[in-house]
Amino acid sequence: MARDGLMFILLQIIVVFLLLLLIAFVVPKLQSLLYTSIFFIVLFYLLTTVIFPFGRTFVRLFESLPNPFAKLLIGSAILFLLSEIISEHIEEAGYRSLATLSHFVIKITILLLWVNQTTNLIEILSSLITK
Repeated sequence: MARDGLMFILLQIIVVFLLLLLIAFVVPKLQSLLYTSIFFIVLFYLLTTVIFPFGRTFVRLFESLPNPFAKLLIGSAILFLLSEIISEHIEEAGYRSLATLSHFVIKITILLLWVNQTTNLIEILSSLITK
């Protein structure tokens, strides 16, 4: 059943690609605007139908780990993947500096997610060292 859903998503991506090719020939001046809007619509659709359910399933696999670590690891990986996808899209549009800036902001966000756990780890290590 899951394979049928993935095949349906693949079929939808092919239809979107064909639609974009049609737009490139019919309305070439609007192609970049329509391409970007369709890109984000498809990205949002894939996130809600594939990536987030996969993340929830993956988190359940690692429930035996201490509480925040599995969620933080998986959340950080998904954020980094999204950052790569979006910054690559922005860079292909010709805005390399904006792509670099957006990727940098996501990296800082990931670091901020880990601040509490890093602080706790540093406190534990410093108490072990001072003993």
